[in-house]
Order: sequence, then C-alpha cells, then structure tokens
Amino acid sequence: MPLFKEVFQMNHSLFSVAKTTLHLSALGFFVLAASTVTAATPHLDFVEDRLRELAPGSEGSVWERTQGNSINGYQGETWLLQSPNCWGQSDCSNAQGAQKLADAIYNDIANAEQWVDITTLATYPDGIFQAAIVNGIKQARLNNPDITIRILAGTPPAVGSTNTAYSETAYAYFNRLTNDLGSAADDARIIIAGVETSWLYSWNHSKMVTVDAKSAIVGGHNLWTAAYEGGENPVSDVSMRLTGPAAESAHKFADNLWGFACTWSNNWWNQSLYVDLIKGDGFSWWDSCPATHQTSPAPATGSAQVMALGGLGFGMDESAGNGTGLAPANDSEAACSYWFTDYFNNDAAYSMENPAEHGMRSLIESATSNIFISQQDLIGPCLAPFANAYYDARLFNILADKLIAQIPVQIVVSTPGANQGSLVPYANAKALTEVTDILLRKVKQRANVGDTQAKEIVCNSLQYAPIRIAEGVDAWANGKLIANHAKVFSVDDAAFYVGSKNLYPSTLQDFGYIVEDPAAVTEFNNLYRSVIWQNSKSAAIVDFETGVCNI
Repeated sequence: MPLFKEVFQMNHSLFSVAKTTLHLSALGFFVLAASTVTAATPHLDFVEDRLRELAPGSEGSVWERTQGNSINGYQGETWLLQSPNCWGQSDCSNAQGAQKLADAIYNDIANAEQWVDITTLATYPDGIFQAAIVNGIKQARLNNPDITIRILAGTPPAVGSTNTAYSETAYAYFNRLTNDLGSAADDARIIIAGVETSWLYSWNHSKMVTVDAKSAIVGGHNLWTAAYEGGENPVSDVSMRLTGPAAESAHKFADNLWGFACTWSNNWWNQSLYVDLIKGDGFSWWDSCPATHQTSPAPATGSAQVMALGGLGFGMDESAGNGTGLAPANDSEAACSYWFTDYFNNDAAYSMENPAEHGMRSLIESATSNIFISQQDLIGPCLAPFANAYYDARLFNILADKLIAQIPVQIVVSTPGANQGSLVPYANAKALTEVTDILLRKVKQRANVGDTQAKEIVCNSLQYAPIRIAEGVDAWANGKLIANHAKVFSVDDAAFYVGSKNLYPSTLQDFGYIVEDPAAVTEFNNLYRSVIWQNSKSAAIVDFETGVCNI
C-alpha cells in the first residue's frame, strides 16, 4: 500500500491523533501540515477549508457545518429513504419505498410546533405525498394552530404558469391543498410560491421537508406519486432524514428562496415571469411575507457532523464569495455550443454563488481509497443557450486524476433512454461511452500518455454500469428502461452526500448534506451502495474486477 494511503487510513481510524489539515496536490495526494483541526473528520475538514476560500460570505446561509446531529429515522425506522427499494426483484409494483418516504413526511409534519418548510420541483405534491402533507398539517394544527407552513416549488418554463396535466399554478395548488384540508385550512398560516429566479435559466430544484429546526428530510425525490409509488416502472431515488442543528441549515437555505419570492412577488410583471405567490387567511393583511424562519434554537440530538451544501443557481443576486471565484476550467469540449457562454465551467461569479458544486467536487477530491457515485447522469442535457455545459470539466479532471492514482472509482447511472414519457426523461447521455470518452481524453492529457496507456489506466481502476434493480434484468416488463434519479456519492467508506444536486451541469437552486459519521456510512453502504452495485454490475461496460472494458 502506498505510504500516503497508510498514513491517511491510520489517522482516520484513530480518534486521538495529531491535529492536521489536509491539502491536496494536482494528483490528489495528501500532504500533512500542522493545524488546529482534528483528523477525525478529514473529508469535512477539507471541504470546509475549500468553501471558506471560495464563498466565506455565504457560510451560515447557503452552506454550513454543524455538530450534534443524529442520522436517524422516525421512531426506529431507517433514515435512508430509498425507492422503490425492491432490490433483486424484477417486479416492483408492490414496493413500499415511496410509502416509507410519505410516512416519514407525515410523521415529521404531524409533530410540528412552529414551522414547516417544504421545497420541491413543480408539479406540486400529489397522491401519497399530498396525503402525507395534508394529514400531517391536520394533526399538527390540532395542537399548534399557529404553525407557519411554507411550500415553495421551482417552476421551469411553462410548468407553474398554466394549469394542465403537467403544470399547476401556485393558486391552483393552494386551492387543491385547502380543499383537501377542509376545516383544517381555516385561519391557517399557509403560504405557497412557485419560483423561477431567472427566466428560462434557473429555478428551485431542492427537495426538503424541514420541521421546527429539529428534523429534515432531504434528497432527490420529487413529490410525484406516479414516478415512485407502485406502477410498472418506478424510478430509483434516494433521500435521507436527520435530526439536530443541520435541520436548521435547511431552513436557512429555504430563507434564501423565500427572500427572493417575497421580494419578486411585488407586481404583476414579476408575478407573471418569476414568482406566483398566495397566502392563507391565517396571515393578516399587515403581516409581512415570511422570508425568514422563526423557530427556537436547534437542539443537539447526537454526535454526527454534517455539512449542508446549497447553491443559488442564477438570478438570486446573493454574491457572497471571495471576490475572485474559481478560475475558468478552460475546456472547450465541455461547452455545448461555441456560440454561447458556458457559465457553469467558466464564470467566476457563478462559482461563488453556487458553493455546493465546489463542495461536492472537493469531497470527491479528498478521496484516497475509493469513490462511489450514483447519479442520473454525468452528462448534461445540452440545450443551448439555456443549458450550455456538456459536463463538469473540473469534476472530470478530478476523476481522471484519481484513476491515474489507481484509486478505484465506481459509477452507476441511469440507463440511456430511460424516461417516464417523452416529457419526463431520466437520462441525458445517448450512450454510456460518452462518459468514458471524456475520461480517456482527460487521462491522456493529465498523465501525458497515449491512447493505449490511457485505456489501461481507466480499465484498471474504473467500474461503470447502468442501474439494474435485479441482476440481469435490463428493462421492466412493460419495456421501459430502468431510471436512476439518485444524487448520491461517497468517498473512502467514510463520508457521503445525499441531496438534490446532480453531478452533471445544472444551474438551479439545490441543497443536500455531506455526512461523515461511521455508523451512518456503514448503513449507507449496507442498504444502498453494496446492493445497487451487486445488482448492476452484470451490465457494466467497465469493471476492473472482472476484466470487462468495452470502451
């Protein structure tokens, strides 16, 4: 084992070690230098240092590290809320994963005493998720009738401005919600907003249910029953639940969204283009728009350390960076079109307003023994000028460096062509080899080797497959290809991310958590990482363990 790996793993396994800061060289090797930060959480330490360099002004509002958290489910249920969660089965029509998520949402809302924040992507909640919200509000208001309930949905173009089978305005959802609530809606402090922060370019994509700064459910699930609950071709997705101070971090991120919504709902023009907002009759006419959450201080519930990572997309005007931002990636191949600007990869201001992307890359950069990635895709949708980044150039640089350093990288993505109808795609890449083509090019450039050596480097350390729920089953019985909507990854069997942010380029508002906690990582590996790879590896186009390398 190389010496740097031995040093890192020894420091990671011992809790009484010298205090250090970890700095990464161009190929991802750690150099140890004196500092005042304990090595018990080296990955979080590394990410925190990187974020303080890039975006110090948004610490505590867009990103935040907290201690005293517990990664737990409600009353003994698992905190890892995945659907359909029917691994090894070719028929998942009776899977209960989505219902488990709905039950967790109900339980947290039902116990609300002060404040509930729900953010999602339009269309608005329906089916089992709407029932969970409605029944939770009914129960909560029996004991605490003055709770405030903020529900904010990101509204892509034409989704939220009209009422169709695929679109619903905030007003229409408010009416649906209050009708479902019946008398429980009387005098309720409910406010609904549909938000697009930059017309055609940016909207909310975060997914959270956060209650009283005590509990938070965060992840990739949109609150759409048809995508997840039963059916012949459910989408695979992952969310998580925790309690403790990190729950308030989610409220703080939601405050950013509501600050925009409250400001930009002030006239008919802004309402038409950016914000659709309606308040319940529990708000008096003199009440200001609730842009800032009001809860008691968040109590500690455990010992887990958590990093909340948010990004503001375009249009929020909340620059809180270091004044310089990240240097351009300078990869012309990463742009979808020569004629339009690739802000994602090259704009300094964008990098400062979206620290989540830098934080997520930094976590992957901190890896010294292994990397696991489960994503919808690593390739962007390429809809220039609105989405003009084909891939995250900095991310692929890091992945190439890890492969060069012989650090195993395991990737599971959505099956190319997976969808739930022509309007709801769940894959961007047309072929799996789009990712390996980029990796081969990056390895050649960064290791200064030829085609044969680059292929050998990639084939010797990469495992890469489309998702399979059951080994050898390449499609559902109805012919639909299998879709992965998870936004998760882990490093070194020590830290993981769960959230709404994709690793492919997207300029939206997103939120998620990095957790570095041994017990939580063990459960993550046992319940998700090991089973998704076990069932997907038979479809791998690259697998260094079996010698497969079809690139």
